[in-house]
Amino acid sequence: MALSDARQLFDADFPPTLPALIQHAARTHATREYLAGPERRLTFAETERESARLARGLLAMGLGKGARVGLLMPNGPDWVTSFFAISRIGALTVTLSTFFQSSEISWGIRHNDIDTLLISAKYLNADYLERLERAIPGLADQRTPELAFASHPFLRRIIVWGECDRPWALKGPASLHAAADARPQFDDTLLAATEANVVAADWLVTICTSGTTAEPKAVVHSHGGALRAVRMFTHFFNHRPDDRLYTGQAFFWVGGLNVNIIPALFIGNCLCFARTPDVADIVDTIVRERVTMLSLWAAQGIGIAEHAAKVGADLSLIRRGLGQQCDEWGQLIPRDRQTIAMGMTETFGMHSMERYYVAAPAGKAGNWGRCVPGMERRVVDPETREDVAVGQAGELYVRGQALMIGYYKREREETFTREGYFATGDLVSIDEDGYIYFHGRRTEMIKTSGANVSPREVEASMSKLEGVREAIVFGVPDPIRGEVVVAVAVPMEGWALEEATLREALKKEISSYKVPKHIFFMGFDEIPRTGSQKVRKGDLRNLLEPRIAAGGAADRT
Repeated sequence: MALSDARQLFDADFPPTLPALIQHAARTHATREYLAGPERRLTFAETERESARLARGLLAMGLGKGARVGLLMPNGPDWVTSFFAISRIGALTVTLSTFFQSSEISWGIRHNDIDTLLISAKYLNADYLERLERAIPGLADQRTPELAFASHPFLRRIIVWGECDRPWALKGPASLHAAADARPQFDDTLLAATEANVVAADWLVTICTSGTTAEPKAVVHSHGGALRAVRMFTHFFNHRPDDRLYTGQAFFWVGGLNVNIIPALFIGNCLCFARTPDVADIVDTIVRERVTMLSLWAAQGIGIAEHAAKVGADLSLIRRGLGQQCDEWGQLIPRDRQTIAMGMTETFGMHSMERYYVAAPAGKAGNWGRCVPGMERRVVDPETREDVAVGQAGELYVRGQALMIGYYKREREETFTREGYFATGDLVSIDEDGYIYFHGRRTEMIKTSGANVSPREVEASMSKLEGVREAIVFGVPDPIRGEVVVAVAVPMEGWALEEATLREALKKEISSYKVPKHIFFMGFDEIPRTGSQKVRKGDLRNLLEPRIAAGGAADRT
């Protein structure tokens, strides 16, 4: 589908900008509850008014289109209203992870040229004021809120939500309210005029990716690209206005935006928040708020189901999110007829998917969906960059309406091909019907005794075995074979897995050279992960190195 045709998929009577969508939601879903947090609740209309007041304060402080505003807060109403306020004045939101330590915060502010930082004082055990003072040389000695640091030359102000006694901080949201009140010319009329000049091509958000190695990349998306993508996603999700969605995906990453915050503005459903990410708090929230859908990682859904079973919590209202796939009548879809969506931060989420609640055709086991409207895919030979034959594996290239503007501070030629494609690094194949199959990452392929082994293929086979909650596969150096295949299996609760049993079962599913030479057993929480629950395979490999060297004894850690 050509991009001009894809734009016709935005079936709305307003332009594809977040300010226009916020106004639409406030009119259409005005009294419906939008944000349900443990401390406060907001309707769509109340969210619009609260974000408008913050936006007027930002304008009164001198911010406007093009300003870079950092946002470091946990999921909740404050995150949403702050994001909306920044977007409504045409500024660029730079989302910073609550998992960031001082060095990462320093990088985020410096690399993204942040002018104004909106930040929570604390969350759980994290003291962000202390982290900031370690991140920015001289901040701890600063006696006024007027900032100028050579290490972070564009940073001018830090606005803190929550208790704060630092002289360098402005108090949020009070300082923004005071700024707007002190300059009455920055009223709703001026805000409306400002919003009217925010266009689809303007930059909406920079997302710092959660990569497992090296520094994060700063992915920039426009208003038009993000909103057209999300509007199209809503036709796949089957969310309903009366749904109550538990938001377990972090708002500072793409899943928080494209599955949670923005779709709800179109649909009118409510977002529910737990006080902490502890599974007991989550289950309590699900029951108290009568949650009908969960937005989280599959492994989290399994943990929630296990805890609910322990305490006797009723999860019967949940239609999706507990790790199972059911059709629209609530019947479980057989495993070989299920579809997984494929996407990435760079495409604002899914570039390949199928409609929820629809079983895949027979013979499509392991598929990750077909190309979504508005996007294009190619599969190329990683060495020659030529297209491969249908069904043959190669590297996935994508382009289209939802593709990022680019990486911040990288030139276009560093990021895209001459034809505008982005090389994803994913090894895939696409069959004659357009269904895509994932084979792994280019950098993950294991070469053992001259044969290539895809970790993803082995992980998929192991995950199907009885009692296996999660499987993680990687290669380790071997003086004879080059590399050998190593696996970690996370047992389901109550299961005692045995290496010999798993190996025999795998021999019936995959070629013998793909069967792991060593299988280790670990608990879910023992495995090193990123904040988005991606496994840090390098750290896991280092953790297991002594046991691998000792011969791979499979006793539990």
